[in-house]
Amino acid sequence: MKWHGCLGLYDRNYGAVISTNDHLRLSFTFENQQKGFQGLAAELIPVQWGERRYLVPADDVVGFCNRVNDGSEPRDGAHGFFLLRKDDEKKQEAGAPKVPKEFEPYLLSEPIVAEIVSVRAYKTRPSVVEWKFKDTPVILNAGSKQGLRPGMELLVTKPSNVVESVQITKVTENQSEAVMIQAGEDEPGPKAGWRVSTRAPWRVLKVKPY
Repeated sequence: MKWHGCLGLYDRNYGAVISTNDHLRLSFTFENQQKGFQGLAAELIPVQWGERRYLVPADDVVGFCNRVNDGSEPRDGAHGFFLLRKDDEKKQEAGAPKVPKEFEPYLLSEPIVAEIVSVRAYKTRPSVVEWKFKDTPVILNAGSKQGLRPGMELLVTKPSNVVESVQITKVTENQSEAVMIQAGEDEPGPKAGWRVSTRAPWRVLKVKPY
């Protein structure tokens, strides 16, 4: 693994790869510090999507499903949130990605739209720089009956000038608890009446419903 940028070599590592139970386990020669864009997950799951081949961290399959739901994947460029075989961004996807069976319910056949019905008091926590993270709990008017599950991410679609998201933490049949994480305590928080969706409003649907 090598990461080159405009200032030269940013990260490098190598080691052994062991395949067990459809997982790839990596051992590293140098310290594998996962910070920012550096480092690599020690356990990866191969995911096939038509002619494409991804490697997804075993602890972030839900995150991969979120990127499929919001339209970030299938991407048409080399850069993305998840490892994709070289030149596979030029290849066709078909149907749904072949994720492990327990994660299949996280792949949506069509977007889920919900509304924030109440907002709770936010809390702050430190970051590695001067500003703090702002975590604001919210309640959505959609739950498991509508297809939401813990870990799913929904993006704000109304108001249209807000670029934020909420992550589901708990669901009941027709309601969900979620949290909006923002970088900075001064950021305007969510309000009741805001609408959210699993599909990013600036992305068109590039694949047919599964």
